[in-house]
Amino acid sequence: MSIEQLKELFGNQEAVLELVQLEGGELALRNAGSDKEPLVTIHFNEEVKALLGEETPVVAQHMIQAALFSLLEKQVNEWQAEVVDEKPQFMS
Repeated sequence: MSIEQLKELFGNQEAVLELVQLEGGELALRNAGSDKEPLVTIHFNEEVKALLGEETPVVAQHMIQAALFSLLEKQVNEWQAEVVDEKPQFMS
């Protein structure tokens, strides 16, 4: 995902995101104050909700953080990647 795609998705580089609970009980990540469709929704079934109890939003938050960290790490790795245009001398 390119920076341009991220800007389009989040609106700008300094996006403020919020994790909210929707009427149906799903947890959703969205741009703060936005009326657009959420960027991500997480739905736990009743068994998992009962198991997690009050920790359900915390687990969802950690899931979102892990996904965002992975996305940012991928982007940084792409920036740091060295592009080699030369044909290798030897093929292994």
